[in-house]
Amino acid sequence: MGELVTKRYPTKLFADLADHTYVECGTGGRGWSCWGGKTGGTELRRGAGSTRRADQIAGANERGGITCYLINGVCHQAANRILLPAGITVRGARGYEVSEALFGTYGRPGGIFGLCTAPFDQHAGTTGDLPACVAPAPPAARRRQARGRKATATASEQRYLRRVLSIYGKARAPLASAARARSFAAGRNLEAFQLALFMNQVDFKLGSRVDRTLDRRLRQIRQSTERSRLKIEEWFAEHEMNAAEFAREFDNETRVFQHAIAGAMKPADYERLFNLTPGTIVTLADPRIVKKAFAR
Repeated sequence: MGELVTKRYPTKLFADLADHTYVECGTGGRGWSCWGGKTGGTELRRGAGSTRRADQIAGANERGGITCYLINGVCHQAANRILLPAGITVRGARGYEVSEALFGTYGRPGGIFGLCTAPFDQHAGTTGDLPACVAPAPPAARRRQARGRKATATASEQRYLRRVLSIYGKARAPLASAARARSFAAGRNLEAFQLALFMNQVDFKLGSRVDRTLDRRLRQIRQSTERSRLKIEEWFAEHEMNAAEFAREFDNETRVFQHAIAGAMKPADYERLFNLTPGTIVTLADPRIVKKAFAR
């Protein structure tokens, strides 16, 4: 079986911007851009998985079915979808945990009123590897070196990802039904779905550190953020806001969310949750990708 490798590079032109991530197969013979570039990055993680299945998930545009940038997700969610066959994510990239908190591990299936439908097609029946991703058997020394790499997910992360996929599976029908109806039920279903994903993330990262008071406060913050996000998506969908304004408002909501979370918990817990030192705030909207994504 082939290998899938996730790579990252910092977006140096924008100091507070999260890392860009993309995926390659282990041979380097095939890459998937995930909305941005697909060269020049450093290796973050790798794991064994079907590269043919990854290619099917990626699709012709190499975005993993993340239809609309900043609505369904960013490069992190596109990469995570493509990495599914290897059972790993881009965890460790700067800003990833904030991205995961706002979009979920594998992205939002759509926006309000059915905007930007992005179902997570996992191509479970696809196996095997792309010819460009099949490497000759390495000598024993290289096999030992490969085994020594920090590659696959830990047992706790594997359990976490199983819970994540369960949440996605249970939400598929309600979200699709609400989107077809183009009703405000779609917004409420999205809110409940994103809240379930976020609280699962909180439990994974903080566990028993979260008491009832903090649990209630985190739920309130996440619900407030989702409602604000749905409002700016509605304005954007109704052409009351252009792409640049939408991206600017999204980044503002991202900052407000992080400040609110930081104010609700101890600095050490904030760092544990988002893998960011207290006081560090990241944004997710890469201006270069926004310009390309919303060119139409």
